Amino acid sequence: MMKKPAIFLDRDNTLIQDNGYIFEVEKFAWINGAAAALKRFHEANIPVFIVTNQGGIGRGIFSEDQMHHFNSHMIAAARNAGGFITDIAFCPHHPLSPDPAMAIACSCRKPEPGLLFNLAQKWKIDLSASVMIGDRDSDVEAGHRAGTYGYLFTQNSLDDLAKQVISNHFSPKTENANA
Repeated sequence: MMKKPAIFLDRDNTLIQDNGYIFEVEKFAWINGAAAALKRFHEANIPVFIVTNQGGIGRGIFSEDQMHHFNSHMIAAARNAGGFITDIAFCPHHPLSPDPAMAIACSCRKPEPGLLFNLAQKWKIDLSASVMIGDRDSDVEAGHRAGTYGYLFTQNSLDDLAKQVISNHFSPKTENANA
């Protein structure tokens, strides 16, 4: 089976507004242009994956079930907007966790690339042709460590960045007729 390229997105402050350990569905809100970006990626037939540190689990702020409930809501909202999220990978660990089992140094907490490696293996993704987008340097670093292109989301609209990413990495290149 041929491997395909994909988009990897951070969740908090890249796709959704984050006001500190967000897990309640009633606090769900897209970042400006996020729903349109998901639709744009879907229309371009580019699989989208979410890779997210969810240290609130390890710190005991919310449960894994609460996070899954929130993520299910986000997936449904993406679908309602014409987008599609193929899969979500998360890291529950946090260095300040009161639970020693959750305070470990792991390969899945960004900037480590474990989440991307796991998704790439599961879904047969070509990491060298893929893109990681996030709002923190640790997101971009995780992408680079996994072999992807990395974009730091600092723009006004995620959809504006999506247009740029598609143009730079996923559009067929036309040869210059004058060359």
